[in-house]
Amino acid sequence: MKRILTLLLAVLMLAGSVMGLASCSASEPAPDIDQVYDRLVQVIEASHEVNVLLFGAGLPVYPRGDAEDELVHRYYGVADNGQQFVTPYAKYASIAEMQAAIAAVYSTEYRESLYESLFTGFAADEMSVVMPARFSEDERFLYMSKYVDPLVDGVRVYDYASMEIVSYSHSSRLRVSVNSYTEDRPEEWKRVYLSFVYENGDWYLDSPSC
Repeated sequence: MKRILTLLLAVLMLAGSVMGLASCSASEPAPDIDQVYDRLVQVIEASHEVNVLLFGAGLPVYPRGDAEDELVHRYYGVADNGQQFVTPYAKYASIAEMQAAIAAVYSTEYRESLYESLFTGFAADEMSVVMPARFSEDERFLYMSKYVDPLVDGVRVYDYASMEIVSYSHSSRLRVSVNSYTEDRPEEWKRVYLSFVYENGDWYLDSPSC
């Protein structure tokens, strides 16, 4: 069950980058890298924290059934539907706060492609699977589902000096290549590609950056 849910989330993770490339069309030329460099670095760096919500460990929760739970009966009378209480020490205390942080980094189209799995949940009829929302809330608590495994561990590190604007770029959409590695495998460098769109007066990521 968890393997299927993780696969579905992985498909959604890649959806934005595929849609972005397919929608490229002729327009005015792309800006020079010097004109957009600071903003691109800013949103990539800001994405590290947001990616923990989208693809990583999520938020800290109170585990159900551990020694502390048995001592304080935190889940007494609460149906075991897979949702666990997010702790009050978490970075975000509501879905609205999470959405605001995501909106500061990712484009409208890309983030909305993820919101269903994050905050609503959906059914995949062809697989006979119901995917619960990763996060939910009521008037008292914020919850995180234990049925969605992280897709990404650790942080990707970028060599911004190597960043270049490449083909399929124009005045409102950029495709950028940059050398990078993950913190757990610093010896494994590779060239990755990121997409950005210009909307609401600035550039935003239109593909995953992890």
